Amino acid sequence: MSRHSKWSKIKGAKGTADQKRAAVFTKLSRMITIAARGGGDPGTNFKLRLVIDTAKGAAMPKDTIDRAIAKGTGADKEGVQLIEDTYEGFGPGGSAFIVEVVTDKKNRAYQDLKHAFIEHGGNLGGSGSVAWMFERRGVVRLAVERLKLKDESEFELKLIDAGAEDILVEDEGITVYTKPDELKAVEEKVRAMGFTPESTGLEWIPKEKITPPEDARARLEALQDALDEMEDVSEYYTNVGL
Repeated sequence: MSRHSKWSKIKGAKGTADQKRAAVFTKLSRMITIAARGGGDPGTNFKLRLVIDTAKGAAMPKDTIDRAIAKGTGADKEGVQLIEDTYEGFGPGGSAFIVEVVTDKKNRAYQDLKHAFIEHGGNLGGSGSVAWMFERRGVVRLAVERLKLKDESEFELKLIDAGAEDILVEDEGITVYTKPDELKAVEEKVRAMGFTPESTGLEWIPKEKITPPEDARARLEALQDALDEMEDVSEYYTNVGL
């Protein structure tokens, strides 16, 4: 299930096949539009800057980004009204999911999610049914090899001074966790240190990860594939370990 990890998704967005690129752009355009409601200038709208960085990483054309911003700021009077929503659900093998949605048709998004969960051995839950298993945290991912750091301890101390709560060294790079309100300060500190984050944002991080039983893994993979393919789903989080 490693291809469903956040690192794999980052790499996948950068190397998306042509037939899937349109779906990726649709998701990102909607996220940009939502973020642009807080202002169309990425220099002052931190959330918008983060989504634009993601879009650029996925090779989204500038004019597509600009159109999405215009819809959010109201400059594009014909822009479709988008709705943000969050759903919670139970997947196969005791797994839990939080699914973030950006859609122009709330009922369609709900019905599609409900169908996907039921089809793959799970079900949607009510508000708060699984949220208690997660915590909201800021996350900065750096594709930095440990050996390339001149002084790893000094690097980590600088991040901690900037507000980092936890630092996880993984095969793909370094993941830095922060309190939600410290994310901007840490991200700016990372850039000041000469590193460009692979991704930055607020995520739902599981308090504990589970290892699903072998007989549930195929259905779990299928559910994650279904969520990845839904244009209404902007992101989802699960407590499933890799």
